[in-house]
Amino acid sequence: MTNALAKSTRPRHLVAKLLEQPDLVRLVQGLEAPVLTRLIHHIGLEDAGEIVALATTEQLKGIFDEDLWRSERPGKDEAFDADRFALWLEVMLEAGEAFAARKIAELDEDLVTLALCKHVLVIDIDGLSVQMSSSERSDDDDLVDKALESCLYQEFEEFRIIAKDHRSWDPILQVLVELDREHHALLRALLERCCAISTEIIEESGGLYDVLTSEEMLESDVAADREDRREQEGFVAPSAAVSFLNLARVTPLDEILGARTYDAVTRAHFRAAAAKARPPAAAARRPVSGAEKGAPAAEDLQSFLEVLREADIVPPAAEARLLTAGAPREGEDLLFTSAMREAMARDAELYGKRLLELSYLVNVLISGCSHDGRAFRPFEAAEAVLCTCSLGLERLLGERAGRKKPGADELASAMTEHDAVKMFMAGWHLLHHEVVLFAAGALRKALARLVADQPDGQAAREIERVAAGLAADADAGKPWRSRGKLDRIERALGAEATATYRALLDELPTLPDGAVEGAQAGGAQRSRFVSSGAQIRAIQAMLARPEGSGAKAAPRAAGAAGREAKAAPRAAGAAGREAKAAPRAAGAAAPAKARKRAQPGAGRRK
Repeated sequence: MTNALAKSTRPRHLVAKLLEQPDLVRLVQGLEAPVLTRLIHHIGLEDAGEIVALATTEQLKGIFDEDLWRSERPGKDEAFDADRFALWLEVMLEAGEAFAARKIAELDEDLVTLALCKHVLVIDIDGLSVQMSSSERSDDDDLVDKALESCLYQEFEEFRIIAKDHRSWDPILQVLVELDREHHALLRALLERCCAISTEIIEESGGLYDVLTSEEMLESDVAADREDRREQEGFVAPSAAVSFLNLARVTPLDEILGARTYDAVTRAHFRAAAAKARPPAAAARRPVSGAEKGAPAAEDLQSFLEVLREADIVPPAAEARLLTAGAPREGEDLLFTSAMREAMARDAELYGKRLLELSYLVNVLISGCSHDGRAFRPFEAAEAVLCTCSLGLERLLGERAGRKKPGADELASAMTEHDAVKMFMAGWHLLHHEVVLFAAGALRKALARLVADQPDGQAAREIERVAAGLAADADAGKPWRSRGKLDRIERALGAEATATYRALLDELPTLPDGAVEGAQAGGAQRSRFVSSGAQIRAIQAMLARPEGSGAKAAPRAAGAAGREAKAAPRAAGAAGREAKAAPRAAGAAAPAKARKRAQPGAGRRK
């Protein structure tokens, strides 16, 4: 069974199983764009030609909104990926030039113009000839002639299309030729727009020979339209996500706790989502719909979904993933999860509203926050949001919530009075100031001690450089920028201490490996996000001790934080038992050494 499942989830085996499905066209065209995107990513775009050929134009628009835009790092605005667009053209051309040209013709004209401008330069060859012949020949004109002769190009009427990158030229040219044959008016409109953009670039860059690439204005317009569409679907733009997280860091905690409305960034997001205009019949957006050609049979649909579940492209049926994320391993709910369950049992409308807020917060983390130097995965983001909201809810309920779990009525009342966004902002503020910045201060002191005790002058200078960078990043409120530099002083600081500080100095801090009580070696998460004030107090207590912020004590801190407040008594008990055992161990060791020394002498006497 395991081997069969493994085979079915491999890309080529998955494609083969999908192609065996009866009524595959309606099944594929019935998928939402995000699900189809995950399916194509799982298979690999290069191998997904058969699936792409079945997709509708509306599905492709949704896929392109996600797949053709890349961000260098979380929180940075996404940019159009021209190479990825060229690869999509190659895959669509596998279904035929007519199919590819028809799909391109049905896409947004701004997007197609942007893509073409990324790959080709379009000039009015007649106008260029008149311009060059109206004045005396110069060295620049000769350079232009040589440049034009060395480029790949194709002429359509008065336009010369010049390749910027020879690698993408063949699929671009095939589509343009087919557009000229079947959609001539559209091609001419595209070339006119591209020519105007190219002419402006040439004039601003000092001439045709010096032109490189510059389509910033058009890309900005296309990106803005895309962000509007995605915001209406629930996505959060990186710039908006970063603004929200920074706002939570700098807003005073009392102001967050006392707020009665959403912050400005959140209000704008939900206003855009509420303004989304859907047609009365949502299915009418797809050229092929169940109403037009009949829905697939229930058995076929169930079989198709089962194949997708085996490949983890869609979640298992009836699995409440959001409320299971971040749950402690011993069966006890997080404080916030318990409150959500109370809301679900008492007020369905309120519960739905809180779920929308959670969805927004998850998208904020995915779009605007890094986790261990990379973007959050969706389930990681869901766990992080629940833990952060739990920390904020605990602060809203007061210190007693950290000592004794509030009753059901009190949790339900809190969910009615306070929204999840406020709870998250409060928790985020606490994590930044009481964990990240606190750990940065402790590390700065530890590095100062390391420099003073370091006999190696070169190593001391390296520690000083890391400490200076950390100080600058901490003063800017972004100590996580120095996480990567800790590897350079790992030998002096210690491997376990380095790992501990890397966990605590992340943009969203986590408890280090081994810190989660009850974590299992097989499949359990190795770290968990901070979710209670007791964990914060344990971390601060360890870091406040001079010996606790060094290389030897950092691993003990990780364990103490993960076990929360219960760790200190157990640690004290363990230390006491070790202290009592030390004299016995010493007494037992001394006679052993004496016997070892006596044995050689006894041998010689014999």
